[in-house]
Amino acid sequence: MKKTDELQQVIARIRNEADEDPERAWLAAHAQTPAVAEFVGKTKHFTHSELMILTVLARADAAVPFKAIQEQSDLSQGMLSRYVDRLAKQKLIEKFHTPTNKKAVVLRTTSMGQEIGQLHDELHRRQQQNYDAVLTRYSDADLTLVTRFLNDLMDAREHLD
Repeated sequence: MKKTDELQQVIARIRNEADEDPERAWLAAHAQTPAVAEFVGKTKHFTHSELMILTVLARADAAVPFKAIQEQSDLSQGMLSRYVDRLAKQKLIEKFHTPTNKKAVVLRTTSMGQEIGQLHDELHRRQQQNYDAVLTRYSDADLTLVTRFLNDLMDAREHLD
């Protein structure tokens, strides 16, 4: 088999994984409650930003001001607001105001949002462990070469002139 054929097979595998969404399948399979498993399985689209919002709120395990989430995020205020509104509409978070400040929006997870946020946090922890285990098998020189190779491939893909 030619090297280009092997490379094309790896690229196809990466593309197929993106279509299959193994992360969503993992979340559904590891849900503690049937309601969360069903919700995650049926939800057509969860952005990574939405999952990160749930994770930040789940880690806090308390009400968090919108501004604090915004400070931790690289999202614009408008984009964050849209994600927060979508999560609230899905009943994964609650939005409210404190009695002392009627302007400031405060957020907290519902029980379903808390579970999804904790699952997402665990998923990232396990992924990082797996990545670390793989990376220990390669030298710094190997990783430098692979990084350069992947960047060259991406450049070749983007520059079709």
